[in-house]
Amino acid sequence: MMAGLSLALLIALRGEVEGQSAAVQVPQTGTVAGIVVARESGQAVADATVTIEGTVRVSVTNAVGRFRVDDVPAGQVILVVRAAGFLELRVPDLQVQADEMVPLRVELEVTPNLMEHVQVTATKIPLGIGEVAAQTDIVDRATIDRRGDQELTQAIAHLPGVIVSTQAGSFESVMLRGLPRDGNEFTSTLLLIDGVPQTDSRNSARVVNLPIHDVSSIEVVRGPNSALYGRTAIGGVINVRTADPTPDHQVAFDLTGGEFGLIKGVAKASGPLGEWGGYYLSAAGGRNHGYFTGPFDFAVDETTLFAKLSFVPDAKSFGSISVNRVLSDNSTPTNVPIIDGQLLSDIDSRFDRLTNLNVPGPNYHQSEGRVTTNYTRQLADWATIVGLFGYRAIQYKFIDDGDVIGAPFDLAENTLTMYPFELQTDEDIFYQELRFEVTPRLEQVKSSLIVGGSYEWTNGFSAGNLIYTDPDTLGWPLNYLNPVIPAKDDWRFFRFGGSDYSVGITGLFAQYIVEPANRWIFTAAGRYDRLALDNTLTFDEGRPRVQDTFDAFSPKLSATFKLLGAEGEGEPTVNVYGTYSQAFLPPRRPSQLRPSDVQVDLSPEDIDNYEVGVKGSVLDNRLSFEGTYFWMRRDGIITTVRQGPFFLPTNAGEHKYKGFETGVNWLLSPKLSVYLNASFYQNRFGTFVIQSPGGDTVLTGNRLPIAPDRVVNGGTIFTPVSFIDVTVDVKHVGDVQVDQGNTFRLDPYTLFDAAVSWRRGPVRLTLSAHNLFNEEYFWNGDISNGESADPGRPRQVLVTMSLRFK
Repeated sequence: MMAGLSLALLIALRGEVEGQSAAVQVPQTGTVAGIVVARESGQAVADATVTIEGTVRVSVTNAVGRFRVDDVPAGQVILVVRAAGFLELRVPDLQVQADEMVPLRVELEVTPNLMEHVQVTATKIPLGIGEVAAQTDIVDRATIDRRGDQELTQAIAHLPGVIVSTQAGSFESVMLRGLPRDGNEFTSTLLLIDGVPQTDSRNSARVVNLPIHDVSSIEVVRGPNSALYGRTAIGGVINVRTADPTPDHQVAFDLTGGEFGLIKGVAKASGPLGEWGGYYLSAAGGRNHGYFTGPFDFAVDETTLFAKLSFVPDAKSFGSISVNRVLSDNSTPTNVPIIDGQLLSDIDSRFDRLTNLNVPGPNYHQSEGRVTTNYTRQLADWATIVGLFGYRAIQYKFIDDGDVIGAPFDLAENTLTMYPFELQTDEDIFYQELRFEVTPRLEQVKSSLIVGGSYEWTNGFSAGNLIYTDPDTLGWPLNYLNPVIPAKDDWRFFRFGGSDYSVGITGLFAQYIVEPANRWIFTAAGRYDRLALDNTLTFDEGRPRVQDTFDAFSPKLSATFKLLGAEGEGEPTVNVYGTYSQAFLPPRRPSQLRPSDVQVDLSPEDIDNYEVGVKGSVLDNRLSFEGTYFWMRRDGIITTVRQGPFFLPTNAGEHKYKGFETGVNWLLSPKLSVYLNASFYQNRFGTFVIQSPGGDTVLTGNRLPIAPDRVVNGGTIFTPVSFIDVTVDVKHVGDVQVDQGNTFRLDPYTLFDAAVSWRRGPVRLTLSAHNLFNEEYFWNGDISNGESADPGRPRQVLVTMSLRFK
């Protein structure tokens, strides 16, 4: 019996021990899951690392900011969240229950260290501004809303060196580094939307109806970057990044009204679609009657639709599809004639500088449809493939447009000559890009490699008519004090254009970034482009056809040295860098306002650029600064000379550029910050002689047109209480020469902008004023002959009411 009891006791004890072992082997665990967002914008934060402190439990947020950490020990834990460009966040005393999920919404604060803000435009991959060997700026959604900006050019106007030039009241161009405007828009600054080039066959891009209410941020990189992007990336690159779906369902309405009869409404809806994606929708419409005077009606009507769908099909891939449709119908104004070195408004006080003499409009119609897709797939932990596709259908249509006025003049009869025309251009543009992003496995050496290619195809047709009553001038005389447009029955037409064309550009590019030591970053990049141009002049006898191809290689080398490295939060950071790069600009489709017997040089431009710079953040990240010196040379430039209604191309020549750009941002207190940036340029014609049968014109040594020698910006943001922001921005632009011959100079000007923004709950009210003191200035002119100047925008006060509902 004792033996039986002993056996039973041993069995019981063994069972208890095995039960305890089982309890040890199967610990009680739970799950932590949720979303990481930026506190100020509410946008999801991708690639944030979520760690359970003291364990190996880690998760990385996906493209819509979601994460999930399984097998978290039950009890109190500490959650640590880190993301590039944000301050680290610790969530203490997080209670985890066994076999249960803890839902969590994590809000991150943007780091005050501008060196750590993340951009993608300069390198095609996320990289901190401090590590980029170029001057880079980011304008976020909060800044746009706080200032009440309505246009792209307003949003970036106060960045270092930015020059905004507007032609015919509508055709805005942004020039960087003091590069001149050569007639069309964005010919030396590459414009991207979500990484897709917006360049057309003229090597330019139009932002007549580019809305910014669907923008999440705008990235601006100064300096050539053809090594990654190819053509037109000479002065820099502007990348408009559209809004992503919000983590929670939202509906928003914006209503703006004010001077120039402006009224604009925007409606938005955004939110998640289960765990796999999200949606963003917007519709907007607006109208204004402009700021011009005269006997004829003036109106601008714009309509936009935008939709984006983001998707995360699995843990290794994500993407988005967006569709955008924009329509605008604009009146275009005439400009102020320049006669014998004087503005007509100075010669005759009866002529106002804002007088519009154009044929009653609308004079210009633009429609554009965009489809953009992005897809990223992780092939391995060290390799990713990225695909990008864009399609645009655009139409530029000038209707009975007489915005070009000039000689011959007769001041005794108060007459000048108007050169009306009509022109329609239709283009279909396809863009495709595929690249591999690789992180090579090198022992103790951080590096990244990009290898990719792109193909862009443009197919279009352009044709028009000159409209005239006087066969000698191919225009008509017009009394500038009492303008009477000739009856349509008297109009005569001269057909021009008829170009049926296609342009194909194939590009191959690569970039390698390596950090061989703690303080050094080296970058080598290069791109090979091959362009094929095919143009048939369908209106000419025999339908002559022009076909040509050319090749270009654009290398870029840079080195960054971390002079002072941040070893802890608040420690000073100072980096210095040097860069050498080459860029190119291909021959553009010739102007349709060109006689058919004039030949065009189809050789590309070549650009060399040398640059050294410094950037840093000190005083506990309250003071950031930047400075750069550059020297650049452009060769093989084709410019134009206007003869009556025609624009004739010249032979090639040379431009030389050098300049110094600097800037400071200082957070004086949590409620007050100030900034100041100043840019100084010496941009001149190099060897450049325009040859013509009537005699040569020497431009060598002249100042480049619409290229100031200095640009200074300054301002402040004051937050007296948490729900009120006050902003003041000042811009000074030095004098410029209107034309290539330097026959007329436009005076310097200084503009003041101010805004007050109040927010409470779902409501935001913003009162904004551009050109607050109503400075009279000119921001563009006839660069070929110096026969006219475009007046700048007078004061405009607007009120915007925004409503956000979750």
